[in-house]
Amino acid sequence: MNLMARVVLAMILSPAVAWAQSVPSVGTFRFPEGGQTTYHEVVRGDASALDTLVFTYGGSGCADLGRYWLPTLADGLGIDARYVALNKRHVEKGAIGDGGGATCSAAFNQHNTPRQWMADYMTFISQTLEEQPQRWKKIVLVGGSEGGALAARVARARTDVTHLVVIGDGGWSMRENLSSLMGADVVEAAWKQIARHPDSADRTWLGHPYRYWFDTFDHVPLIDYQALEIPVLIAMGERDLSVPVASGHEVLRAANAAGKKNIGLVVYPGADHSLRADGRDYLPEFLRGAGQGIAGGQLD
Repeated sequence: MNLMARVVLAMILSPAVAWAQSVPSVGTFRFPEGGQTTYHEVVRGDASALDTLVFTYGGSGCADLGRYWLPTLADGLGIDARYVALNKRHVEKGAIGDGGGATCSAAFNQHNTPRQWMADYMTFISQTLEEQPQRWKKIVLVGGSEGGALAARVARARTDVTHLVVIGDGGWSMRENLSSLMGADVVEAAWKQIARHPDSADRTWLGHPYRYWFDTFDHVPLIDYQALEIPVLIAMGERDLSVPVASGHEVLRAANAAGKKNIGLVVYPGADHSLRADGRDYLPEFLRGAGQGIAGGQLD
C-alpha cells in the first residue's frame, strides 16, 4: 500500500483525538466462547451516585483506546459519568495504530470484521449493564469515524441506549465514501477482486484483508439512523476529505423527510475529519456541547 493510500485510509477510519488528561484504569473482558480483550475506564464524579454510562469503541486499526481517545472523550464531555472503552481483540497495550491493518498483528486482522465488532460490543454492553441492573438512567454510545457507523448499528439493535453521539461519519456506505475519494472505477475494480475471495485473510486492499472489506463495504449507516428514535448528534467538518460532509447532510435530509426531529447535525466551517480548521480544534467545543445536551436529556 503506498503512502497516500495509507494516509487516506487512516483519515477515513480512525477516530479523532485531541488533548488527554484523565488516566484510565484497564481491565480484561472475557467473551463467552473464551476469547478476550482489554477495556479502559474513567470515572468522573462520585462513583456511587452516577447514573450515566458512556460506551465507546474503536474505529479501524489496532489503536489502544486508553492511550488517547477515552481520556479525550471523558474530559471533553465533562459530565459526571462512567466512561468505558472496549478495545478490539488483539490490540497491544499502548498501541497507536495506523487506521489500517498493515501494522497490526495477524491475530488482530483475523478478528477485525464488523460482524465481530458488533457481536463483541453487544456482549460487552449487555454484561456491563447486567452487573448493576436498573442503575443507569442514561446509556450513551459515542463513535468516531468508522466507529460511528458501528455505534449507530448497535444503538438500532438495542432498546436500552438513550443517546448516540457520532464524530466524522454520516449515512453513506464505505463504498460510497471511498468512491468519492478515489473514484468509482478504482473502487469497483477492487471490489471485483474482493468478491472473488470474500473470506481471505491473506489478500489485502489498502492494508486490510479482503474478509474485512467484504463484511463492511456495503453497509449503509443511513438505514440505522432512520430506525432510531433516541436523540442523535453528528459532528462533521465542512472540508472533511475522508468522509464527505454530504453523507452527514444525507442523514439529516432523510430524517427531515420522515418528520423525525431526533437527529442533529453540526458542521464546523473549514474543518477537516478531525474537526480542525486553520489551527483551531473544534472537537473540545463539540464534546462540551454534547455533554451539556446529555446532562439535560437532549442533544441539540
